[in-house]
Amino acid sequence: MRILSIGVVFLLFLSGCDHTVHRLRNGSAEAEKGTPAFVVKPTVSSISLTLQENGSLKRSALDAVNALLRNQGRLSSQEIWLQPYTDKGDEFASHLKASLLSLGVQENKLEVLPIQYQATATSPSSTKDKPEAWDLSLRSEAMVVVTKNCGIQDSQAWSVNPYKAIGTLGCANRVNLAQMVADPRDLIRGRTLDDADGIHAVEAMTRYHESDVTPLLDIDFNED
Repeated sequence: MRILSIGVVFLLFLSGCDHTVHRLRNGSAEAEKGTPAFVVKPTVSSISLTLQENGSLKRSALDAVNALLRNQGRLSSQEIWLQPYTDKGDEFASHLKASLLSLGVQENKLEVLPIQYQATATSPSSTKDKPEAWDLSLRSEAMVVVTKNCGIQDSQAWSVNPYKAIGTLGCANRVNLAQMVADPRDLIRGRTLDDADGIHAVEAMTRYHESDVTPLLDIDFNED
């Protein structure tokens, strides 16, 4: 009887360890101490631009615009406003709008605002002798997936205490899957399934397997 009691206690101990391992592997709130692998939240990013004499952007400014748009997620999910401050900025905004539309921005989510002249709007690099005014600004709003750093937390202790040193198991997988979604909103709310006719689908496959398919219409125009 005593041996049976010890065996029951040992099995309960193993089940508790198994539960803890799976909880760590799944990355529950307790395992991550309240820090999820990713968070979906609305993000607004903007940048002010100064054009060159020929009406184009400097390479550094173009790289900054590309970085901003990449950080905001898919172009098709972004709402973008272009605010020109000068006539030159207004002309460039039209060209920029055409480029963004060709890259995937939805036309109903892209707007060029009327010119807003601002004589006092200068860049931080301007001087009193030669002020450098902004020509236009770009603002992007989107739902963005913000992920945590899933790297090894303590590389010196991974062989001694792997769970604390490496971090929550499955973190990298959840981050990678979250970054692959087409619409970040799908991670915070469910989406209803489209209507489907199961009977119609089953009957179509049954006719296919039984070789009872409807032949294609063969029109012979030579008869005319």
